[in-house]
Order: sequence, then C-alpha cells, then structure tokens
Amino acid sequence: MSQKRRKPFLNRKETQSLLTTLKLATTAGALSLTIAGWGMLAQLDSAQAAANQAVALVTSSSPATAKTLAGSQSATQSVKKIDVIQWVQDVQGRPVAVVRDKRGSLWYVMGSDITRLEKGQSPLVQPQLVRTVTRTRAS
Repeated sequence: MSQKRRKPFLNRKETQSLLTTLKLATTAGALSLTIAGWGMLAQLDSAQAAANQAVALVTSSSPATAKTLAGSQSATQSVKKIDVIQWVQDVQGRPVAVVRDKRGSLWYVMGSDITRLEKGQSPLVQPQLVRTVTRTRAS
C-alpha cells in the first residue's frame, strides 16, 4: 500500500511570520496593561488627593467676619453646617456619617469627626469617597 505524503499545514516562512505576529501582539498587550495599570494608580492617587482636600469639600460655610475693636482683632467664628445624608456603622460598630459635599459627591466621615469639621478643625480620620458600583446586564 502506498501512503500519500501530506504537505505540512504551515511552511517555515509562515510559522516564522506567525511567531513574529505573536511576539508583537504579546508586547503590545503587555504595554497596554502597563499603561492601564499606571492609569489606575494615577486615578487612585487623585482619589487620595481628593480625600486629603475633603475638609474643604465636605464643609459648606459662610466666611467668618473679622471685626477690629480698639486695636485688637477678634474673629467671630461661624458654625459650619455639614450635609449628613445617612448614619451607618463600620465593621466595628462605630457610627459613620454619609456626607454630601458642595459638588454632590458622597463621603464616609467618622461620627466623631463631624463636630470637629463643624468647628473648622481637621478630621482625625481621613474621609473616604463613597464608591458607587453599578451592575450591567452582563454581570
């Protein structure tokens, strides 16, 4: 019996070009993932910077008026009103306020820091931005 000799599926030139294409695709994928990773880190860093400035964003106040009386200055301190949306608890049972800032963003603020913020002091625990996650039909 005679066996028919088959031609190889790919010749050497085609396998080399396929390997080159695979290398380029892998390199492009690695670069895009690296750039995406740097983008996520930059986004996280900007969220932390926003959290550091949360004191200015969380509180809405009228400017304090300063009066001068006989050479001495006494500033009348205004009480800042904080827009508390809801009170929740953390995992340890401590009260946490959900606060809306001037821009409409929601923040988690420790309950003990609410009075500090209303007095114009900095919080002991940094407020955290509330992350809202929406679901798609596919998830």
